[in-house]
Amino acid sequence: MTEYKQCNPSLSIRRLCKTFGHVRSSFYAGIKAKRRNDRLDKVVWDQILKIWDTFPGIGYRKLSPKLNCSGKKILRIIRKFRKGPSRMILPKEKPKRRILNVIKLITNDLKKYGDKCKRGNWILREGKNKYRHIIDPTRPYQLWAGDWKELKIPLLGVTLYIFTIIDCYTRQLMGWELSLIKDPASAIKAADMAISKAKKDPIYILRKLIMHTDQGGAYISDEYIEYWRSHGVILSTSDRGKPTQNPYAEAFFSILSRFWLKYKEILTVTDAKNVVSEFFSIYNSQWSHSGIDHMTPDQKLKQFHLSLKSKNNGPILAS
Repeated sequence: MTEYKQCNPSLSIRRLCKTFGHVRSSFYAGIKAKRRNDRLDKVVWDQILKIWDTFPGIGYRKLSPKLNCSGKKILRIIRKFRKGPSRMILPKEKPKRRILNVIKLITNDLKKYGDKCKRGNWILREGKNKYRHIIDPTRPYQLWAGDWKELKIPLLGVTLYIFTIIDCYTRQLMGWELSLIKDPASAIKAADMAISKAKKDPIYILRKLIMHTDQGGAYISDEYIEYWRSHGVILSTSDRGKPTQNPYAEAFFSILSRFWLKYKEILTVTDAKNVVSEFFSIYNSQWSHSGIDHMTPDQKLKQFHLSLKSKNNGPILAS
């Protein structure tokens, strides 16, 4: 009826309501409700833009728990207010063939290796494949995952290397290092940061920690192995060429690439250091994970502390 009024301004509201069999009060109530809904949608849209300012391109599945709205509502609001190209992939868009091929490869890998590739199940190896067993982390500082990623600066023809260590229970970033060379010393610097951070928490048990990595040159070097053994840490490695066996570390770098580096301009080494350090400074406190009930890593660690207090067992102190 509103469309008829716009096309025929001379028609009165009274006549239109009589023609369509509506009560005028209902017509005005509908207009009032639409305006109220538009205001509420605008509030949600402003919140979405605020989140996008920090993490550009974040999808509706991540936005839903943050804004306490359904995914359908968020998609409707985005379609309503968004101008220009989409900053996120909408469900109706068909995946490209390249993505389908990647999914096919992962599916075949899972069929071949079974439970070994599931997130939370790990193939642990002491030294050079002396023994194996499977573990599912049940507390912080029980299982850490390490990995590295290339960060290229095309204008300079320079490649940087990002080394990180993730706590698999809380998803916390424990330590990191940005280096011009991929060597054991850089990996050890990330490890030093991780251990220093862990020691600040009264519940850490470093001697019962398992450190899981792939079989990259820096991680199977004598320096790196001796460093962790000097701290009484158990070493674990994935099979060669099987990134699905190190899913937490791979997922972290996926977040870094898709929701941060993709939207940043990096022209110099200084730019790279600033961009990476900025993300790492907010990741633990602001990035929520569906695998830990949409909590941030800091919230997950705090929840574990509270659960210990509720059991009246006191903190687990390092020995």
